[in-house]
Amino acid sequence: MVVADNFATAYNALFPALSPFQTWQIYYFGSTNAPSANPGADPDADGQNNWAEFLAGTDPTNSSWSFRITGIATEGSDVRVTWLVGAGKTNALQMASGDAGLSGGFTNLFTVTNTTAGANNYLDIGALTNSSARYYRVRLMP
Repeated sequence: MVVADNFATAYNALFPALSPFQTWQIYYFGSTNAPSANPGADPDADGQNNWAEFLAGTDPTNSSWSFRITGIATEGSDVRVTWLVGAGKTNALQMASGDAGLSGGFTNLFTVTNTTAGANNYLDIGALTNSSARYYRVRLMP
């Protein structure tokens, strides 16, 4: 039983506001306590858990829809990198030279803000004419 001086206070006591993650869980899984809705679960087995899919704005029930590089193709002496993104997210394609290794040295090549969901791509002009190899990654940005 809830005793309150007005309807809004009583309603909020009975039905507390959901967090954005809880709203997302209900949208995709129908509840917040289903095993597949657990933040650490990966129900579509795409290698990204629900928390990562929530942050990236991707669909946790579709393994072909996750925040990742989906293609790297050469175009003459250039390299085109393609990746999937979620709606309303800011992300960056980053590059490191082979000399820097994978532990650091990544710099932003291209930043996408307020994107619609789907594929983005960037043509890295002259990438194949550089003396060292290049490594690419995509990152969510604040």
